Amino acid sequence: MKNLFILVYFMLMGIVTSAQKYSKTNPALAEVMIHGGVFEMGDHYNFVDPNHPSDEFPLHYVKVNALYMAATETTNDQFCTYLNDVYSKGLIEVRSNTVYAKGGNDIYCYLNKYAYYYSISFNGSTFVVSDFRGSHPVVGVMWYGAAAYCNWLSTTKSMEECYNLTTWICDFNKNGYRLPTEAEWEYAGRGGQYSPYYNYPWGNDQDVKKANWPDSGDPYESKDTMLYPLTTPVGFYNGELQLKSVFNWPGTATSYQTVNGANAYGLYDMAGNVWEYVNDWYGNNYYSSSPVDNPKGPTSGFIMPDGKAYRGMRGGNWYNGYILTTVNDGHSRVSNRNPCYYRGPQDPNHPWYHIGFRVARNADTTSSSGIDKSGILSPDIFHIQNYPNPFQNNTTIQFELKEITFVKLSIYNICGQEVSILVNEKLNEGIHNYKWNSEQFQSGIYFFHFQTDKNEFTGKMILIK
Repeated sequence: MKNLFILVYFMLMGIVTSAQKYSKTNPALAEVMIHGGVFEMGDHYNFVDPNHPSDEFPLHYVKVNALYMAATETTNDQFCTYLNDVYSKGLIEVRSNTVYAKGGNDIYCYLNKYAYYYSISFNGSTFVVSDFRGSHPVVGVMWYGAAAYCNWLSTTKSMEECYNLTTWICDFNKNGYRLPTEAEWEYAGRGGQYSPYYNYPWGNDQDVKKANWPDSGDPYESKDTMLYPLTTPVGFYNGELQLKSVFNWPGTATSYQTVNGANAYGLYDMAGNVWEYVNDWYGNNYYSSSPVDNPKGPTSGFIMPDGKAYRGMRGGNWYNGYILTTVNDGHSRVSNRNPCYYRGPQDPNHPWYHIGFRVARNADTTSSSGIDKSGILSPDIFHIQNYPNPFQNNTTIQFELKEITFVKLSIYNICGQEVSILVNEKLNEGIHNYKWNSEQFQSGIYFFHFQTDKNEFTGKMILIK
């Protein structure tokens, strides 16, 4: 019964021991809830990108609040739906095969007639996906278009809009959709894995069957049809045998066997496929002054060689995804930071055919002393908390009982295994303290599970060594 409770809890919290399979079809929006916590942000493997060295140092602890994040990148179909809706309301216009806000100069996206590798076309009244890439991530979209899409998505779901579309400032107190911060993106990308920290969302192996990287051999980069962009459908790398009869890819191959590339939170394409915009301006030296509590990036961007500032992006892509044989790669490392100035050898004039985005939003959770809670407290318990949290060697779990009751207090690891029992007996009313000595355990996420005759309650704990 307890293992079942813990498993259900992990599923509800978006923490799973093996990533869920993603559907072949293109859903309107699939989200994963990620509970907040603390992690050590930055490069744990001393990789240095020669184009912008040392921008992943120093390693520093960062706290991230709970959030929802889209399981995959935003698709052409999804973005096309947005364009048609806001066009019908007179909010956007098309000039020179480019989409702008009505009367504005900030580019939202480029269209197929601007360059053939952008999939969305406009016939004078309607936007349509002009090729087979409806379920592929939208490319040719600019940061402004991604932010405007977030506002539209918020409106469709009766949520507050986060962005001011004139100043482009994000109000993080609003409950609507937005682009993730750089810290949120890396925290989510790591999937709760901190012992050890991984280079890639799933581990340290460079398996080209787990992500859309260069030379992955997937049917969309087939030599007989090589047609840019070489994106794949979102969630394509889910461990299934993919079939041409389902996806209608242009290559001649009839099937392609993938390996599940989702991380432990069930997020797909956090490595490869397309770069993903983050909300933050890119700051080359931001790590040296980044706040600990939910950092949101510098107030202005680091000036690139062309004299302009750029937003950040994460995750690598089909064009330059991972470490091959030179020091110039490594873009799909979960710690990698890149400004969207660095897009290819023609920077800053390289095409925008390998940059997209995924959405995020705040999660409403009840927390105390840094823990996330599950359960409803009935009258036999007054409060419960653990401190410190995060902790290094031990933490104390304190609770107050208002009546005599049976209590079982256990510790579980992230796999749902019971690793310690701190108390399993009837206790008197009053305040009780139980210390968990964690010296023999590895760093990671743990849960205390508290049960009385009337209550069940679970708290999340973070062990850092």
